[in-house]
Amino acid sequence: MKTEHEILQYIDNTPALKAFFQSPPLRVEEIGDGNLNFIFRIRDESGASLILKYAAPYLRLLGEDFPLPQNRICVEMHTLTYFKSIAPAFIPRMYHLDEEAFCFTMEDLAGYQLLQTAQFDQFIAPSVYSKLGSFLATLYTKAPPPKHEVHYYENATLKRISEEYIFIFPYIENHPALILPSHFTPSPKSPLFMQNIEQLLHLFQTEKECLIHGDFHTGSVMIKHESLAIIDAEFSLFAPLGFDIGTLFAHIIFGEIYNCFEKKPVQFQPIIRSLWKTFAKSIGNVPEHIVQQSVGFCGAELSRRLVVPAKAKPLEAIRTLEGKTNAYTVCEKLSIEMVERFLEMKSVEDFISLVERHLCVKTR
Repeated sequence: MKTEHEILQYIDNTPALKAFFQSPPLRVEEIGDGNLNFIFRIRDESGASLILKYAAPYLRLLGEDFPLPQNRICVEMHTLTYFKSIAPAFIPRMYHLDEEAFCFTMEDLAGYQLLQTAQFDQFIAPSVYSKLGSFLATLYTKAPPPKHEVHYYENATLKRISEEYIFIFPYIENHPALILPSHFTPSPKSPLFMQNIEQLLHLFQTEKECLIHGDFHTGSVMIKHESLAIIDAEFSLFAPLGFDIGTLFAHIIFGEIYNCFEKKPVQFQPIIRSLWKTFAKSIGNVPEHIVQQSVGFCGAELSRRLVVPAKAKPLEAIRTLEGKTNAYTVCEKLSIEMVERFLEMKSVEDFISLVERHLCVKTR
């Protein structure tokens, strides 16, 4: 279901969607730029609109030569439905879920923009990050009903992709899955770094702390003023909460590195403190392992985005080659220290201090 004709035909044959649109004709526009799936906006003459997300039998980023099971989107439907039940204010309304057609429709978040994009050109209210802290706490303190098997909420193929592209492929020299920019040559990694990456992989594979989003970064959060909507949960799985926290931290850092080299205000400390204050208040005393694992997974995410095909968009948006080169260097050094030292972290203030020692160092 990739063409306008196929989508219009699908709507015409689906009573719930046909009834939603009262003013034909309909217009279909592909709006997604994600790696996995196709996303379309469907609008009628009155302005009524929905978003349709479809999982093709392959990875959108790499095409038909990279097959993927279509039932990955069923996991996303299940997880978003569960997230809606525990955090209704943060999840878009789902309208029509169709596991047989491997698609679903949801509310059109008109006027929202990705947090990743908003970081480039506007001040983000601290309350946005506070709400992200609240959502993370909710994941930790709630659990889905035990009536479903694990595979209801996680896709084995996507979990393997995460394992390979985060913890394995980036550290195999000349691996065909990697794309190295001409301006960046990865530094040799120490035995301690590699030992800790293996430990983080083991945690990711074996610790079933809670049901997490699995791809929780600034490109999976949409904002409109102080409202937010969390999307793209196809990578959900039972894993350490620190994986979601660390991934989000990494993408906040990517945005702050962009700000450094584009000479824009850096807000890293208040951002992290706002998020963490709400998170900690919501769960009580934060277990030390969550702090440590969050830092380790953050380092792993910073490191791998330098070499995998799906690069960090804030780094790629830096306008000068010199700035981009220096930004990659800063990011790599930061990632190495995080991975090597994550077990030393005792508090979020330790994490903030570590980042601040690196952030903007090439612009001072």
